[in-house]
Amino acid sequence: MQQRDRLLWQVARSTGGWTSLFLGAALLDAAASLALPMALAAAIDAALGGDSTGPALVWLVTLLAVSTLAQVAAELVEATTAARATARLRHRALGHLFALDLGGQRRFAEGDLLNRLLQGTAETAKVGPSLAGAAVALLTSVAGIVALLLIDPVAGAVFLLGAPVVWRLARGFLGSSTELTERYQAAYSALAARFVDAMSGVRTLRASGTVGRETRRVLVPLRELRRHGEALWNAQRDVGWRLALLVAVLQVSVLATAGHGVIAGRVSPGELIALNTYLGYAFGVFRQVGTLAHLGRARGSAAGISEVLHTPAPAGGDGTGVGPPLPAGRGAVSLRGVRVTEGDRALLDGVDLDIPAGATVAVVGGSGGGKSTLAAVVGGLWRPDAGAVTIDGMPLWQADQRSVRDAVAHAFERPVLLGETVADAVAYGDRPVPPDALRGALRDSRAESFVERLPLGPATPVAGLRLSGGELQRLGLARALCRDARILVLDDTTSSLDTVTEREVSLAMDRAARHRTRLVVTHRAATVRRADLVVWVEDNGIRAMGSHEALAADPDYRGLFQQAPGDAGEDAPLLGETRTAEPRTATPEPRTVEQT
Repeated sequence: MQQRDRLLWQVARSTGGWTSLFLGAALLDAAASLALPMALAAAIDAALGGDSTGPALVWLVTLLAVSTLAQVAAELVEATTAARATARLRHRALGHLFALDLGGQRRFAEGDLLNRLLQGTAETAKVGPSLAGAAVALLTSVAGIVALLLIDPVAGAVFLLGAPVVWRLARGFLGSSTELTERYQAAYSALAARFVDAMSGVRTLRASGTVGRETRRVLVPLRELRRHGEALWNAQRDVGWRLALLVAVLQVSVLATAGHGVIAGRVSPGELIALNTYLGYAFGVFRQVGTLAHLGRARGSAAGISEVLHTPAPAGGDGTGVGPPLPAGRGAVSLRGVRVTEGDRALLDGVDLDIPAGATVAVVGGSGGGKSTLAAVVGGLWRPDAGAVTIDGMPLWQADQRSVRDAVAHAFERPVLLGETVADAVAYGDRPVPPDALRGALRDSRAESFVERLPLGPATPVAGLRLSGGELQRLGLARALCRDARILVLDDTTSSLDTVTEREVSLAMDRAARHRTRLVVTHRAATVRRADLVVWVEDNGIRAMGSHEALAADPDYRGLFQQAPGDAGEDAPLLGETRTAEPRTATPEPRTVEQT
């Protein structure tokens, strides 16, 4: 059984109680509907024979009422079943997605994930009612065929001549609709991914005047999306008209045979009317194109959800307590033979690094060299494909991940504020933060002054709040500082701060975190000077390590901090160079590794 079919079976089983209710209501409706023709036939024969029609009419009214109520109940239960299954499947998919490390998450583009988690889960969740409905329709059709054979075996045999043709059409349509749905979902995901990328760079588009060109780029998958959508509808149309033609031919043949039976005396007038009604039920197996289309879309959507669910997650990545906690320590970190890949590309290869407990390590290098990947590996956000990472002597990925989160705090270049208020956003985490720690973190990150100027201070709602890049970065630093972590991983967290504020924040952090191990990804020469050790990352490996003064003898290293003529700042000059300082502080274009 393929992964998608296993997922469909799991979804159907997860809604077993509600699906059973739907199945019961549908079966009750089917039973009442199947009994109606016989009750009608009895009433007609009684009327033609001069007998009392009262009992037959009572049965007719009762069966009609039962059928109507069962239909209403089935529709309500079907909607509830699909909604519950969708919510459960989305919760499961999101839970697994958040359990993945950055390597697993980066396999899927944001727009692609949105499509899978929204449209894909909704289609997949319909499998329970669809299967139950198909089973009831099949049973109803079989009962109708049995009734035909009982009323007039000759007419029933004529109907059965079309069964092999129906089987071939249904089987072929289910396979083609599944494949076309998978292609349609892939094209839709590509379109959504391009749209999300375009929206994230909307300022660049406006500034460069390339809105038209970007619009055309975003809409490139639209042609393929339309092609697969039309192919799906065309397949449904083709099987539909073939079945309609087959139904018409069979209906005329069966009724002609039954009419001849009335003339021959083997079928009564009432039985002829009942036979015509049962013929409609028997034709239900021919009219399952819509159900087959639903099942095909469910199978195609389940393939995308299964891919997410079967992406391997690190053991204990969901924080369920797998493994022993990290031992007590001061935050010594060691990397041996670390290799991180993405597809065929190595993001880090053969990295060996020792970070002493309580040391401040600056990570520098050119764009795309692997700095942020190294920070993610040290902080436990990205599990390496090879090699080992230890914290205070214990392999990081063998430890309980809750203890890792307690030991390591992160701050990012573009922090996202989560929670209801600013205070919630700073204290956001799986452990409560004492009020004193929150106030101290705001003070040490130099965020206290602008937070107090907000309309409600720390209680200001995050929704709709407009902050500068530097203000967001200071709140991100506060979020890291308010946790009593032994290791701080700071990934380019002061790039949007002006020189004076950055110096104030750095000095305050030196005091607040003087006993903590700090790994700082930075482009600023002033930050590098204050580090105990500088790690120079280049071409996805460590080119050199040492003090800032020792590395500055290399002109390539000095070039990492070279200022353009005419720039000035507190970082210049650097070791006798006439114009050296940190790079520009404007916020760069988004980089995928640093995002979180």
